[in-house]
Amino acid sequence: MLLTLLTILVPVFGLILLGGWLRVRGFLDEPMEKAFNKFCYYIALPLFIFLKSAQSPTLNAEALKTAGALTLVTLGLLICGSVCVKVIRLPQRSAGTFTQATFRGNLAYIGLPVIAFAVSDRSAGIQAQAESLAILSMAPGVFVYNLLGVMVLEWDRRHERQGHPLLSCVESTLKNPLIIACVLGFTWNALSWSLPVLFIKTMTPITQTAFPLALLAIGARIAVLNWKQGLGPALAVSVVKNGGGLLLGYVFCQLLGLEGLNRLVILVLSTCPTAIASYVLVDQLDGDRDLAASSIAVTHLGSILALSAALWIGLSL
Repeated sequence: MLLTLLTILVPVFGLILLGGWLRVRGFLDEPMEKAFNKFCYYIALPLFIFLKSAQSPTLNAEALKTAGALTLVTLGLLICGSVCVKVIRLPQRSAGTFTQATFRGNLAYIGLPVIAFAVSDRSAGIQAQAESLAILSMAPGVFVYNLLGVMVLEWDRRHERQGHPLLSCVESTLKNPLIIACVLGFTWNALSWSLPVLFIKTMTPITQTAFPLALLAIGARIAVLNWKQGLGPALAVSVVKNGGGLLLGYVFCQLLGLEGLNRLVILVLSTCPTAIASYVLVDQLDGDRDLAASSIAVTHLGSILALSAALWIGLSL
């Protein structure tokens, strides 16, 4: 089992470390990092999601139950993060940043690659099923992350400005290329249309660049974050996000009777580290930037243990 875990996690975190080393050495500079992120976010990942969802097996009750389980985990982490804020008595400006970091996971750039590596030695059918389950679970997850993220950050500033930009949040979420790719792919699937062979053969090599480039970009970004400030609260974020996510994922899998691939997908997605995109939202809404940066770095380190446990449980039970 140890060899299996290393086979899955070393390529993921090895690419992250390589990205950080290349950034420190000045090879992968900021413009290149932004270009990698932009290409992955707008081109490679949406194409990957569209191809997989358009060709995935027919959706069933178990798949929808899996998507619901991740939403329940997110809400559970939101509650845990809110309670933790009170316990450690964070200042108001840091409360929303802390809470958002506890529930907003890096599903696309960490979750999908880990799941892909976890089933890489299985049959093509199993791989397709695992990828479709992950994508289906991500779709409502991205929407909930954006909506709740704005809500908790705006709540900290409720006395500073009038109104809450929830409508603009919903609008930006609906314009999210990952959401659009999910909707188009599953609509194509529901209509039972087949994709042109030439289209698949042309787009597949592009989708295969998504994970390596995304992981290199994550490493490059973490290498320059000012993560040493706010390190204490960030450790508490990691306990909730990595440890609490694993516990809640396992509990909801048991309650909903999820087994096999469904359980593996939920456990991996539930223990993903804090999304780097959360820093952008904190910056835009004037949250605690130092805490946001340190939370991203610490939860990525913590996710090594958490994802190892998630894979061990998901693959062995």
